[in-house]
Amino acid sequence: MIKRSIVLLSTLFIINANALDINSAVNLALKNNNELKQKFYEYDEAKENIELNKSGFKPKLDLSYTYTDRSKTQNSLKRDSSASAVLSYNLFNGFSDYNLVKSAKYNAKASNLTLFAFKQDIVYNTKTAYIEFLNKRKNKSTYEIAYKLFKKQYEDSKNRFEQGLIAKNDLLDIQVKMLDAKQNLTRAISDLKIARYELSNILGGIDLQNQTIKELDDKIITKNSYKIDYLDNRSEIKALKMSIKSIDSKVDSTKGEFLPSIDASLSYNKYGDDSMPKDLEPDDQKVAQVQLKWNLYNGGVKYSNIDINRLKMRQLKEQLEKTKLDIKLQYQKAKSDLEVANLNYDSAKLALVQAKENYKIVNNKYEEGIVKPTDLTDANYLLTNAKQKFYQAYYDKFLAIVKLDRVFEKSLK
Repeated sequence: MIKRSIVLLSTLFIINANALDINSAVNLALKNNNELKQKFYEYDEAKENIELNKSGFKPKLDLSYTYTDRSKTQNSLKRDSSASAVLSYNLFNGFSDYNLVKSAKYNAKASNLTLFAFKQDIVYNTKTAYIEFLNKRKNKSTYEIAYKLFKKQYEDSKNRFEQGLIAKNDLLDIQVKMLDAKQNLTRAISDLKIARYELSNILGGIDLQNQTIKELDDKIITKNSYKIDYLDNRSEIKALKMSIKSIDSKVDSTKGEFLPSIDASLSYNKYGDDSMPKDLEPDDQKVAQVQLKWNLYNGGVKYSNIDINRLKMRQLKEQLEKTKLDIKLQYQKAKSDLEVANLNYDSAKLALVQAKENYKIVNNKYEEGIVKPTDLTDANYLLTNAKQKFYQAYYDKFLAIVKLDRVFEKSLK
């Protein structure tokens, strides 16, 4: 008895461990989604570019060694060697390095905002796939019930036909309806498999075959409060603004190339014993140097780089304006979808009650032989369609709320 209880408890634990609800699905997607991992790497790369550009503010140290062996020489110097260590530092380069660091920082901020927006997309896509899976599962269940009802009616009608109570045409009509219902069930099973694969892919390829996928809880997905003013602060908009600033800083960096640059260096040089005759051999040298360079013309490269970056800025500004319009359109569509979904749900709920009552009445009359078999098949069709519309309206309501949450970036809150 004790062993049996332990087995039952273990089984219950395994079932609960394999259960998946919409929130755990979102957490799995945020952890395992391959596209999201790629975005994280892109953000890490953007942060590393900041460190790369900061290297321009740090000194440089170079070590070199030279050894020469000559086969012929006019003097006794056949072999010579030298070693040097050079420490150099840029004192001024027209603030080009400073502006490149600014550009990299703005780009990293843009990448971080893009990453946040992509997380919102992952949450939205996961919830949508999860809800669509539940809808397809309900469709399968609805068609299963419809097929069983048609099959039961066909078997009953076949007996009545053999007793001469109904015409052959009525029996054939019911058989056709039964086969149609079986075909619909087969299609619904296929749709459910595809919906499971789509949800699995978003979760990073997790096998959902043995997972218990929970039904929605009305308390989990609830309508939030939405302020339309927030739409101007969407992360996609802020990311584009950061990208524009990043390119603007690149323009300033290129402008700095029109100014002179100043470099300072300190080197220590050591010569080998055979470098030259003893009477001419120099001592080891320490050399301090300040170099001023000013490029007056380089074929127009700097002008072209400035023009190219300015054109990129114009492209991003146009993209920014389009994104603002797209977001406002997303809001209008999501708002409209929710309004329609709520109306459809109320209507579908009432229609389902009516269809159930109608089927019950017709089925009782059919059992008493008052109505024709085709009346019962019509009632079955009506009930099946009413169930489909009800569940579609039910899940459409949640899909509309999820869409609104994405528009206002509340998916992660």
